[in-house]
Amino acid sequence: MNRTDKPERKLDWLLLATVGVLLAIGLLIVYSASFGASGHHWQKQALFAGMALVAMAGMYLVPPRFFYAAAYPLYLLSLVPLLYIIVFRANSVVRWIALPGGFNLQPSELAKVALLLAMARLLSFQPVSLARPRTLLAPTALFVVPFVLVLKEPNLSTALSFVAMTGMMFFFSGLSIREIFFLISPVLSVALTFNRVAWALLFIILIGVMWWTRTRLKILVLLILINIAAGYGAIFVWNKVLYAHQRDRILTFIEPQRDPQGAGYQVLQSKVAIGSGKLLGKGYLHSTQSNLNFLPEQHTDFIFSVLGEQFGFLGCIATLGLYLFLLHRILRIGMDTRSRFTALTAVGLAGIFSFHVLVNISMTVGMMPVTGLPLPFLSYGGSFLISCFMMLGILMNLKAHGEYL
Repeated sequence: MNRTDKPERKLDWLLLATVGVLLAIGLLIVYSASFGASGHHWQKQALFAGMALVAMAGMYLVPPRFFYAAAYPLYLLSLVPLLYIIVFRANSVVRWIALPGGFNLQPSELAKVALLLAMARLLSFQPVSLARPRTLLAPTALFVVPFVLVLKEPNLSTALSFVAMTGMMFFFSGLSIREIFFLISPVLSVALTFNRVAWALLFIILIGVMWWTRTRLKILVLLILINIAAGYGAIFVWNKVLYAHQRDRILTFIEPQRDPQGAGYQVLQSKVAIGSGKLLGKGYLHSTQSNLNFLPEQHTDFIFSVLGEQFGFLGCIATLGLYLFLLHRILRIGMDTRSRFTALTAVGLAGIFSFHVLVNISMTVGMMPVTGLPLPFLSYGGSFLISCFMMLGILMNLKAHGEYL
């Protein structure tokens, strides 16, 4: 191989700089959100940031072939703490394991990293296609196990991030937009089943697309049956499985004013905070909603609301620009590499980050139900921040050293 044919082995400094700026913004906003409070969340967040940077450096220094070779064992190992939560914390909403030193570990974040690597390895040599259903069996099984375990905790929002990650990787691995529409149609049936007209319209569109693309009859019948089962299953889940607070979140999303002092309070106060920031914001440390504690969970789920109130529309747009550039750099790694394993890792990571950003920000402006999904690099929390940096460290390691995996 000629010297000029060797892969470029260096850090992506633009990606690192973007993450560094987002992390700095996060620390400043967490400090502002807990300013004058007794929790001192910003101090713990600074500690978490240091741990996350160490974790990223550790992932970068590991031999890249380890991630490919150990993908399946790490996946199986990540299921153990999930099972622990379900078995020993039954009928509880606790989603973490208390560790010495006051640190709470969320097993679902470890499972996210493990699923990313395992799915990237499996799909790196097995393209998927709806025309060949057998190709979907192993990847689907790989996804379903941690998805169900996390859903059982219960942690619906994190479980759905697994869906976003897997969907992106399936698309990259060979599924067309039409096939993805077929696969997500049961999810749409779940969402629309309480409106019979909308649900019937979905079936008309689904049958029309399958007829137009000349889908095989047995696949058509199977999809129709799955959608019917998903719709009626949703009714059962709503009545028998969902907790009261989860039903309240969905109903409050549809109509926040139905309980302005209860379930709808967070969304209403969040919208007030963002709207009051106007174009330039009220200035750093000068927010009313956060300083007077009108906004609950302002340092975690609603950190974007604090950002909007203090730095206004322009501050929000600048932060969104940083996220878009970060996703661009991640996907660029996937496009430039000759390693399918590296490319799939990049695509899956982009799916995770984009889902978190989209859902969290949509939640704060009342466009989606309150889910408890953190904003990458900005929201307070150790497990999620560390897992984000671990995945970035793995990706940069593969970019620099794992070209031929």
